[in-house]
Amino acid sequence: MALQRPRFATAAMFFVSGAAIGTWAANVPFVRDRLDISTTTIGLCLLAMAAGSVLAMPLTGRELQRRPSAQLTRLGALIVPLGGVLPLLAPSVATLALALFALGIVIGVLDVSMNAHGVAVERASSRPVMSSLHAGWSLGGLAGAGGVALGHAVGADPRAAAAVAMALMLVLGLVAGPHLGDVSADRHGVEEDDDGHERAADADQRRGRGVGAGERRGARFVRPSRTATLIGALVFALFMAEGAMTDWSALYLDRDLATGASLAAIGYGVFSGGMALGRIFGDRLNRILGAERLLRGGALLAAAAALAMVIVGEPLVAIPCLLLFGLGVANGVPLLFSAAGRVRDMAPGPAIAAVSTMGYFGLLAGPPLLGFVADATSLALALAITALLTATVAAFARRAES
Repeated sequence: MALQRPRFATAAMFFVSGAAIGTWAANVPFVRDRLDISTTTIGLCLLAMAAGSVLAMPLTGRELQRRPSAQLTRLGALIVPLGGVLPLLAPSVATLALALFALGIVIGVLDVSMNAHGVAVERASSRPVMSSLHAGWSLGGLAGAGGVALGHAVGADPRAAAAVAMALMLVLGLVAGPHLGDVSADRHGVEEDDDGHERAADADQRRGRGVGAGERRGARFVRPSRTATLIGALVFALFMAEGAMTDWSALYLDRDLATGASLAAIGYGVFSGGMALGRIFGDRLNRILGAERLLRGGALLAAAAALAMVIVGEPLVAIPCLLLFGLGVANGVPLLFSAAGRVRDMAPGPAIAAVSTMGYFGLLAGPPLLGFVADATSLALALAITALLTATVAAFARRAES
């Protein structure tokens, strides 16, 4: 029971991050129409968001070697709501890019620190909890998209609605922050995993290759190990697929399938709801099926749903497929972040930062790249690429979880 409060507080931080992303994603059509810009232009602006996160994440991983993850998580929960409303207020393409760059930075700080804290909570709990923590992110995305849909329904200005939503997220962060607890990974003492093996961080430090030794030599970043690189590549593929649905599903429903803005926002909400549902039951499924089977089965389900959505091309099929896609990708990222926290050849903080950087580059840079594909061909074909990405994760599931 002592760890329940930190667990729920950490899930609340995931909720804050998801709500910020969900609010932005569901408002992409509004920003496009307000600034009268093309899909390619939005894609270029999203690259600025990717650049902000790629800059912030390794630096956050470095700070996790010196500061408790709870402290950095509390900071992130305060700055993400402040950055979440900026893209909707941008009066031009240039300011939109700057606003998304700032949002990328603050999202990067929060996501690395909260995932590191989640790994520490999971280790202290001695049972899988990462899926339930990531359920908070999905519920946040659902809440953000639902707020946008509600705003459209009542005729509210999307900018005002987003400001209200982010103010509520700020309050949530302030309330939950003090309850994160002191469960951060010990950065100096010897830790053991479930098999009784020493954590790699201290073993490396005694051999003069640890993070502390690197800092004394002036090293700025920790080079990811081979295992962390593989996990990061799979997180990249999952986040690229997830980012495509996050940023383009509403536009696909609105423009290609002519559903209208309200139903398009609901479509993204259904996708987030599928992710939330999958993650709520993910820890239990992990204990029953094992991480490898859960990772592979979910990735194959997502690939099938993506193909069905774009091949049929009807709203009555697309909406359920978004639900199935969300269910399929739901547990992939939590499972892989847990695996990153267990790698033997790298300390947990830098390993999670490396995986986060690679993964969130897929989440943030992937949609712009698929946007270019959409402009050159079609948005349906661009979304079909998500099937290839998730099938790749299924193929390498055993190596990632071994």
